[in-house]
Amino acid sequence: MPQQLLHACQRAHRDRTDFPTIWHTILRPNPLVIGLPGHEVVDGEAHLVIGLSTGQKLVSRRSGFSLSW
Repeated sequence: MPQQLLHACQRAHRDRTDFPTIWHTILRPNPLVIGLPGHEVVDGEAHLVIGLSTGQKLVSRRSGFSLSW
């Protein structure tokens, strides 16, 4: 479920795990994750965007992770 993946990423972020480690240990092996992360700039802040098979996006920003459509 996307919520479980989100919570795992949020926990890792709170533990100060860097994105490359989160990508290789949590995201890349997860069957919900589609392809490679992309980038978006929102209000001058860079975000990493990971597509999910549900159609949702997992967004990584400096403040943490979130889900969006």
